[in-house]
Amino acid sequence: MKILAVMKNWLGDLLFQMPALDLIKKKYPEASITCVAPERCREILEAHPAVSGFIPFDEKTAHRPIFKRIRFAFQLREQGPWEQGYLFHRSKTRALLLLLAGVKERIGFGKGRAFFLTRAVPEPSQPMHQLDYFLEMMRRAGFRVPQDPRYQFYCKKEDRDSALRLLTEAGLEKKDSFVCFHLGANWEPKRWPPEHFAALAEKIHEARGLPVVVTGSWQDQPLFDAFFQKIQKARVISFVGKTRLGVSAAIYERAACLVTGDSGPMHIASGAGARVVALFGPTNPRLTGPRGTGDKIILQYVPEGYEVPFFGKELPQDGWLSKISPDEVFDAVERMLRK
Repeated sequence: MKILAVMKNWLGDLLFQMPALDLIKKKYPEASITCVAPERCREILEAHPAVSGFIPFDEKTAHRPIFKRIRFAFQLREQGPWEQGYLFHRSKTRALLLLLAGVKERIGFGKGRAFFLTRAVPEPSQPMHQLDYFLEMMRRAGFRVPQDPRYQFYCKKEDRDSALRLLTEAGLEKKDSFVCFHLGANWEPKRWPPEHFAALAEKIHEARGLPVVVTGSWQDQPLFDAFFQKIQKARVISFVGKTRLGVSAAIYERAACLVTGDSGPMHIASGAGARVVALFGPTNPRLTGPRGTGDKIILQYVPEGYEVPFFGKELPQDGWLSKISPDEVFDAVERMLRK
């Protein structure tokens, strides 16, 4: 049995869909499950034990022209026959892909896409966490959903080996001997100020003597530079731009905890079972907060007159996450370390 799963685009969204993939594999253990998603999702999906294959698709770049989307659909058809397809994305284009690819049974939320589906299920009437949202689709499609679902990020052995090698070279091979910071996020209001991170690093150094390991992509280098300029005594090790996602996850596993804004690495760490102190501003943790296997503490600030999730353009004049103080976050780190 061959199954197509059309996934959402971003790392957090991707992890929210992992329990649904687990349900499909549990119901059809002999099935071959192939995931369709942008190239940046490959590493996470190929590490998942339920996933047999990955096919990159990105309508904003490589498949933006309409003729390339149509050609992609018929390439999918040639790789079939596909007995089932699960549409986790809200895109009508992706729903049409399943139809053109000749998928026999096409399952997904029907709002605006029912014409392309053979089994269109009604969307929930009330807002819910995105993990529960995708599992609600599965429940309405006839699957038995767990009572307390959690997503998991799967680390490969080579990722753990690479992480241990990096940490050993930095003198941090002992578990819980350091704290991790992730400075970046895909939207500026979701980022805690670099100077606040620096103040927190100094507090951790003074109270615990623990060094700080900073992770991030190469795009986060300016944030690290601004952070490091404020460091006085704390020991800081930068892995910014030096690790792929799986290696970062393995580093978070070994850390005392990770401090981060609402970001993909927040979800990766939570899914890897790491302890996370998550800082929320314009997004709503009840809808998109960490729901992995690791412990978490969530701090949030919402300015007076604002609501979350925030979709407007006029941001608070004095910033958003800057109102969460280093003292508050330090207290949360201390509570986490005492666990």
